[in-house]
Amino acid sequence: MTKKTCLLLLGAGLGVLLLCYPALKAAEAEPKVGLNLGNVPFSAPITAADAAYLGLAGPSPFTLKDINAPYVLIESLHST
Repeated sequence: MTKKTCLLLLGAGLGVLLLCYPALKAAEAEPKVGLNLGNVPFSAPITAADAAYLGLAGPSPFTLKDINAPYVLIESLHST
């Protein structure tokens, strides 16, 4: 490898590190008490039993504010 190629790769690696560092630090931080996620919309629950479990009036689209619970744990899965 030439010196120019090595410097270019080193610069690119440092650039990626500097861009990713804030996101990595934010991911490590614990959620704070009172953190507001906003009023996120969801599609309708699969069954009427699921709607009843969430405290909803029926199986229709809903938001976080519609759920009758002291707290809500949300698991987000993403597949490509």
